[in-house]
Amino acid sequence: MRVSPPISSTSLVYSPKQQERLIKYQQTQQQQISTQFTKRRCKINDITLYDCGGHRQTSRSVSWNSTGTFLSFASSFDRLAKIWTIDSSSATNNNNTREYTALMGHTAPVERVRFHPNEPSLLCTAAEDRSVRIWDIRHNNNHNHNRSNNHKMELKSPDKYGNCPASIEWSTQGMYVAVGEKNDVVHVYDVRKCDTNQPCASFDLSTQHSVLQECHFSPCGQHLVAATKSSVDGMGQVRIWRWNTGGGDDGGGEEEVKDDASVFVGHTGPIYTLAFSPDGTRLATGGSDALVGLWDVSTMVCASTITRRTKFVRSVAFSYDSKFVASCSEEDGVDISLACDGSKVGLVSLSSTATEGGGGGGGQQQQQQQRGYQMNYGNGIGGGADEICFHPKAYIIACARNYSSTGGGGGGGGGGG
Repeated sequence: MRVSPPISSTSLVYSPKQQERLIKYQQTQQQQISTQFTKRRCKINDITLYDCGGHRQTSRSVSWNSTGTFLSFASSFDRLAKIWTIDSSSATNNNNTREYTALMGHTAPVERVRFHPNEPSLLCTAAEDRSVRIWDIRHNNNHNHNRSNNHKMELKSPDKYGNCPASIEWSTQGMYVAVGEKNDVVHVYDVRKCDTNQPCASFDLSTQHSVLQECHFSPCGQHLVAATKSSVDGMGQVRIWRWNTGGGDDGGGEEEVKDDASVFVGHTGPIYTLAFSPDGTRLATGGSDALVGLWDVSTMVCASTITRRTKFVRSVAFSYDSKFVASCSEEDGVDISLACDGSKVGLVSLSSTATEGGGGGGGQQQQQQQRGYQMNYGNGIGGGADEICFHPKAYIIACARNYSSTGGGGGGGGGGG
C-alpha cells in the first residue's frame, strides 16, 4: 500500500488543481461501482438495541475482540475495564448480555480500551492514573482479579498535560502499541519489551505545529497516521510519516517527524477521529466541522464527504466487509452510509422516542415493530455516542455512551444491508 502520494502537503479541498483531480477520480469511481450495490438495495432491517452495564455504568470507549466473542468497555464509574459476552442468537431477550470479567488494577477512571487485532484475549487499556496496561483476560475470569496480571506503561508527558493519553492503538500485527499523549508526542512501544517502560520510538508533532487528537498505524504497519489540528490556522490535518525504517511490522529505530511528512488538509477544524477500512483501501475522518471524509488510501484523495451530522463527529467505524461506514456525534443515533460514496443507508436511533427524521411520538415503537423491527430500549435515553465499533464478523455496532447522571455503558445494534 502506498500512503505517500506524488502530491505533497497541500489541501485536497481548496486547491483548484486538486479539485480537477478529484472530479476525474470521482468519475472513475462511479464507473467502478457495481449496479448491484446501490443505495436503494441497502437498507437497515431488523434492529435490536440493548444495554450492557446498567444505569450506573458510563463509558467513553468500546472494543470487540478479534473473534467477536467478547466486548470490552471502559467503565469510568468504578475504574474497571468490563468484559461482556453477547448472545446474538437470543437478542430479543432481556438477559442476552452477561458480564464475563472485570479487570481491576487502574486507580482512576478508565478512558480507552482496545483489543489486540489478532489475539482475542489480549486487551490494552488507558486510564486517568497516567498508565497504559496490557491484560490477558483469561487470567481474570470468574472475577479472579490479579493486579499483577498486566504490563504497565507510564505516561511520559508532564502532569500539566493531563492524566490520560489522547489515544492508544495496536499495530496491524499487534507487536506494537502507539500511545498518543496530550503534549502532542507519540510513543511506540514494543509489547514484547513493555516491562522496560521505554518506547522504541517517539515523535514530537508540536515541532510541526500540530495538535494531536489520535494516532493510528497504517494498514501496512510502516507508517503512523495522526488526526491533528494545525496550531497555525486551525485546519484539520491528516499527517502521515514513516516510523519503521526496518520495513513491515518488524520494529524500527527512533526517528523524528520530518518536514517532508505527508500532510493532507481535509477539515475546517480539528480532526477528532479516524479509521481505516479492514481491506485497507479507505480512510474515514471525522472532525469539528460535523463532516465525515472518505479518503482513497492509494492516492489520499478525499473522494466523498458525509454532511448529515450537525455537531462535531466523535467516532467513525467501518463494517467487517468494508462496505459500510458508521459515524456518531452528540446527536441521537448512529449514521450508516455506503463506504464507496457516503450515500445514506439509514440511522440507528439510540432513543425510545426519536424517529429517523428527528420527530417523536408514542407510536414510534409500534411503527417499528410493524416494519419488522425488534427493540429493547433499556433505559430509554437517546443522544449520541462517544465511540462506536463494528463487530468483526457481523453487522453489529457497539456504542460507548457517557451520561452525567443516568445512562448505559455499552449498547449494541445490528443492521442488515
